[in-house]
Amino acid sequence: MTRLCMPDGAVRGIDIQGAQTGTTTAYNPGRDGTVTVENPQHERALREYGAFPANLGGRTRGGYRCPDCSFGSFFKTCSRCGGTCERET
Repeated sequence: MTRLCMPDGAVRGIDIQGAQTGTTTAYNPGRDGTVTVENPQHERALREYGAFPANLGGRTRGGYRCPDCSFGSFFKTCSRCGGTCERET
């Protein structure tokens, strides 16, 4: 299950028709402007249309950040590059 933001605030909703079944699924954004997608093919179609993940950006609360690759972690050793992470303030 993925939360996606619509590409434009003026989009009221998108209907996607299934290729094999022919059924139509309507995706209408909620109050926060996101839609929840469970079907991977529908997610791919919405991303091609311009939708993007709702969990972009931000910073972690607490934890560590690697000074070499900027990866956020809850451990002192970076799982991406193996470097030593520093505590975030």
